Amino acid sequence: MKRIAHISDPHFGHADPRIAATLLAELNALQPALVAISGDLTQRARATQFREARAWLDQLTVPYLVVPGNHDIPLYDVVRRLFLPRDRYREYISNDLAPLYADDQLAVCGIDTTKSLTVKDGHISREQAERVAAQLAPYTNHWRIVVAHHPFEHSTGGARAIPLFEAAGVDLVLTGHLHLRHLTDVAGRNPQHTMIAVHAGTCMSKRLRGEPNGYNQLAFDGEHVTITHREWLADHFVDVGTKQYRRTADRCIVKEAETPLLLPLGAY
Repeated sequence: MKRIAHISDPHFGHADPRIAATLLAELNALQPALVAISGDLTQRARATQFREARAWLDQLTVPYLVVPGNHDIPLYDVVRRLFLPRDRYREYISNDLAPLYADDQLAVCGIDTTKSLTVKDGHISREQAERVAAQLAPYTNHWRIVVAHHPFEHSTGGARAIPLFEAAGVDLVLTGHLHLRHLTDVAGRNPQHTMIAVHAGTCMSKRLRGEPNGYNQLAFDGEHVTITHREWLADHFVDVGTKQYRRTADRCIVKEAETPLLLPLGAY
């Protein structure tokens, strides 16, 4: 069995230090194959905040894949925003804006949906989508996963990217941005292949939107995947809901079981 821990929107500079420490210890104890981080590592893309994020990442004892979020581009520093929007992210976090992780069962590719000229929404160019599809296409026997900050409906070009990802056999799309958890059964429109959209809320930020901090654990066992949402309760994380899926021989994904979340889902 392989596991991915999906975390998002830590917002270092406005993160709860207790939750940050607890999450780090939990991930290191879990030892997933990969920690997928879907953006917004910082609150305002300041160097001090990136250094704090870097220090936290350096304490992870497992592989991780990370993509930037809109908060990782300066908002008030207009010159840097226009001409060097990702220079601090590249310096402190990663110079790779389309990272790829692959082992014997999982193939995970990140995509940068940020755009310096917009404050909030994302953007996916056709070139980006084609590059991700090309990177994942060779992994025919793997679970193929895309990690992005913005949900596709919050990204210009998202609708264009979906059929390209479907053609490449993408199984899951992991996103963040909204600070609200959600898991929907369909991210695409092809009846022959269903992409699961998995959205994570903020894992440790104090900027909450009516829901506690949390993150997702994905467990892959052959052609089955179980997705569990873990939520912060007082001083630790607890499981609050799961969904189980099976991938069929023609790569269509069907839901087999569901344990409802204890709290209402946020809008997606």
